[in-house]
Amino acid sequence: MTAGNPNEFADRYVAVWNETDPLARRKGVEELWAPDGSYFNAIAESRGHEAIAAQVGYAHDAYAEGGITFRSCNNANGQHNTLRFNWVMVSAATGALEAVGFDFVILDDEGRIVADHQYFDRPPTYTVPPPAEA
Repeated sequence: MTAGNPNEFADRYVAVWNETDPLARRKGVEELWAPDGSYFNAIAESRGHEAIAAQVGYAHDAYAEGGITFRSCNNANGQHNTLRFNWVMVSAATGALEAVGFDFVILDDEGRIVADHQYFDRPPTYTVPPPAEA
């Protein structure tokens, strides 16, 4: 099963990365990911709600400190139990582009993420290490 509206799903996903309240961010993770879901990027691997919420929170705090926010590109496309969508990292103050990335997600039958693989099409000028290495 794919998410009902792929762009709406991508908007909800990006909103979690921009969420400033840790409790609301955790709730967003629980709504988007299956309890045993996973998140992977080039430098981090997180499994389960607690680990994913920690990674999202750490990335949010590190990038927000640098004045960066995330935006959906509204180009989500899905088939069967998968979705692919782009997002950008931009300066919150000026809108200047910092990075372009995409996620490929596999969903369960309830439309929650089982596996989330994140990639950069254009990497940021700096990277955020996993929380354990901070």
